[in-house]
Amino acid sequence: MGTARCDGVRGGPVVIVQCSDDNGHTVSRLAEASTLDCLDCDRMRRVKNVARQTVTDNLDPAVACERLTAANAGPQPFPWWSVQAGGMLLAFCICLQIGGNAAAALLAATTQLVVNLSGRGFGAHRVPKFVGVAVQAALAGAFGGAFHLLGWLTVAQAATVIATTWVLIAPLPQLMLTAIDVVSADSLTAPARALGAALIIGGIVLGGLLMLALSWRFDLGIAGDAVLPVLPVWLGIIFAILGAIGNALFNVGGRGLLLPAAVAGLVTASVNQTLIHVGHMPSAWAGPLAAVVLGVLAAASADRLRLPVSALTLVGTTGALLPGLIVCQGLILSVYQVSGIGYFVQAAAVCVALGLGASFGVYLWSVPARLSWAASTD
Repeated sequence: MGTARCDGVRGGPVVIVQCSDDNGHTVSRLAEASTLDCLDCDRMRRVKNVARQTVTDNLDPAVACERLTAANAGPQPFPWWSVQAGGMLLAFCICLQIGGNAAAALLAATTQLVVNLSGRGFGAHRVPKFVGVAVQAALAGAFGGAFHLLGWLTVAQAATVIATTWVLIAPLPQLMLTAIDVVSADSLTAPARALGAALIIGGIVLGGLLMLALSWRFDLGIAGDAVLPVLPVWLGIIFAILGAIGNALFNVGGRGLLLPAAVAGLVTASVNQTLIHVGHMPSAWAGPLAAVVLGVLAAASADRLRLPVSALTLVGTTGALLPGLIVCQGLILSVYQVSGIGYFVQAAAVCVALGLGASFGVYLWSVPARLSWAASTD
């Protein structure tokens, strides 16, 4: 009899499936993506389907591993450039959602392209993750500073470009999967994922400090009014939907993920905006609560759509929930040598809370099934 386990992590993404027979012999397959900044959602879907078939069809371990090899080596759903196009669309939408103007959004998309391509190069040459992320974070800061020095953007608008890129480097998928492991009491993979996330966060901190130290050498003038424009609710929801589709492309999602991504973006943005504008709730609390709804939605539809839960929660977590505005506020203070550490700590806490919220939503959906199974075994 075959059993299977499917697991996905980020930085780069690793997929592991194990098949064990009745004699205790275990055969496993492991694959790692070549990119530093994206999760291969379509490969996760293919591998998940093999894992499901292994259990439901009682596949022989050799057959299961053969199908796994074919699934792991399957073709990409879209041309290679679609990943970069999706990342640029996602950056454009996030920048607008956190208060960037059209020029800043276009420059954020361009910066994201350069930073992501550098990440691909670091991954291909096996540059240590901590070093690669630090360079990426510093590169994003250098671009934002250059845009201001060239007179293209104000300090506040340049901060939206940098903040957008930083939140896209942040290890949100790992934090989400770590939270799921914690809720599932998986004591083996949770610490490993948490350590990987800590390395990425440390790299962002190092790159950010280098960028700030450089910015203090320039005369940025007197700190002005850093109030950023706010999108109308309906326009924010539209960009959340577009951002979710871009997120699906950026994380190598196939055609089957695009419509669910749009629905996930619509639902989470609608819940988030309702909590903020109707419930008068701070965004730092509204985002994680919207992530709970996202987790329930993902768990409820994953099997029917034949998609991994983690893929659905990932694509639904776009600029509507990410703490880009908080990072931007802390960055604006920091470039004028005023401590913005409180904002950065709050942003990190929000990222963790998003993972916990999504995993708790998945858990809530599983409770009735567990209770039903327990009742049937009594």
